Amino acid sequence: MNVQHLSVTALLAACLLISSGNPACYADEKPKVNRTRFYITNLEGKDPKVFFFAEDYYNTGSPAFSPDGQKLAFDGWKSQAGESFSNVRLMVVNADGSDFKVIGPGAMPSWSPGGNRLAFSKPPYSVAVINVDGTNEKIIAESGWGAQWSPDGTRISYTSGNNIRVYNLIEDTTTNLFPPGESPYSRFYWNSTWSPDSNWICILGRRADDSTYDVLTVNTAGSKAGYKVHFNSKRSPYQDMAWSPQGDMIVFGSPTSPRQLLHFNPAEDKPPTPLDITIDGNINGDLSFAPDGQRLLFNARDK
Repeated sequence: MNVQHLSVTALLAACLLISSGNPACYADEKPKVNRTRFYITNLEGKDPKVFFFAEDYYNTGSPAFSPDGQKLAFDGWKSQAGESFSNVRLMVVNADGSDFKVIGPGAMPSWSPGGNRLAFSKPPYSVAVINVDGTNEKIIAESGWGAQWSPDGTRISYTSGNNIRVYNLIEDTTTNLFPPGESPYSRFYWNSTWSPDSNWICILGRRADDSTYDVLTVNTAGSKAGYKVHFNSKRSPYQDMAWSPQGDMIVFGSPTSPRQLLHFNPAEDKPPTPLDITIDGNINGDLSFAPDGQRLLFNARDK
């Protein structure tokens, strides 16, 4: 099968169907080990299937489909060998499970619209961009975390303390979304997500009194142009957010245990509701929509 000429939907299906000769794509291995796996499901959470797992990296997360759906970028480390987040690496694999590559140290990849570069977080606490082949790395902020490339390609957002910053690649300028000294949050978390029109960012924030957590959307022109709280909880939801390409659905991980995936329409004043997903594992909550917007990728750890 020549997967290079398949559509995105067919590529996703191909990975689910091909098992012989592609051990990274079959649904289970013997003996079973306690690892993280990426699952894919429809927007109702029905019929979830294992999409991919990295053979030698038992802890993987922060998945991101390339804009054309041909590749998946993510991060991970060898937890089975005693590694921790300090050993995190950037990785890329074809959507059919082939040509798995470790790019180098880094976390939370985010694709450029052209699919040639990645924005990422560089431990201990900076943000950078790099070519997908691992060359031409450039630090864009010495102090920051959770870099996310805007869909229009002009900006990269990241968090710094109790503010959200947006770096303009064209003008080489950086702006804060909340005016200095006016942020109602003590900190913001990583793996935020841009709206498809690049006008809003959805992110998890901890209130300034440290009592509750908000899932909120902020206008990329600044909070004075608008921001809205969509979910509030005394316990922290999971830190990853995914915004559908159609713009009418945001998904994030619940603050409950076991974790569920919650979704809401940012244009509506309705509380998030759970996706009914049943898998043989525990949902972590790292997320990515397929580029066609019809499927959702998430990770889960074996029970």
